[in-house]
Amino acid sequence: MIIGLATLLLVSVGAVPEVNHLVEIDHQGHRVAMDVIHDSKDKTVLAIVGDVSKYKNGIQTVNFHDYNTGYGALKDINKQTCVITKSPVPMGTDKQYRVGITTEVHDHILSLVPRKLTYEDVRTLAGPKVAAFCKDYTSLYADITPANKQRRAADDAGSSMSYMWCVISTCFVNTAALDSAIGK
Repeated sequence: MIIGLATLLLVSVGAVPEVNHLVEIDHQGHRVAMDVIHDSKDKTVLAIVGDVSKYKNGIQTVNFHDYNTGYGALKDINKQTCVITKSPVPMGTDKQYRVGITTEVHDHILSLVPRKLTYEDVRTLAGPKVAAFCKDYTSLYADITPANKQRRAADDAGSSMSYMWCVISTCFVNTAALDSAIGK
């Protein structure tokens, strides 16, 4: 009986979020350090991206993905903005987060919809966890597409594009469109 109660207690406690340090090396050779807090049971990932100021047009973000809803948010604390989009890659395995250094990086283009979202809009679209993450921030939705064929156009756009990093992905966003959408 004691063994049964102990087993029940362990099962009911559930998984504890795990924290790992990850360095991502993208296709341009940028080395971006981040802490990744992931919970396989809850199907959530929080990435705290380190300093990217040494990279032209790099935006330092804190990112949250709720893989139960399929949505994530890239939060720019300096501009108090939260860009919400479908999570472009499936949740990684624990091994992917524990690897330490990765060159697996998927490039994406964010196409902003120039309409601010309310807390309730975000909650309805992406769920209560993403809404709570973006609370008190100007929230915008962006369509996301793989940058395979659009990558050249993003590179050619030069200084008009900014870079946001997340776990195994880089997102390109038009800087002027972002500033315009948030009223800057």
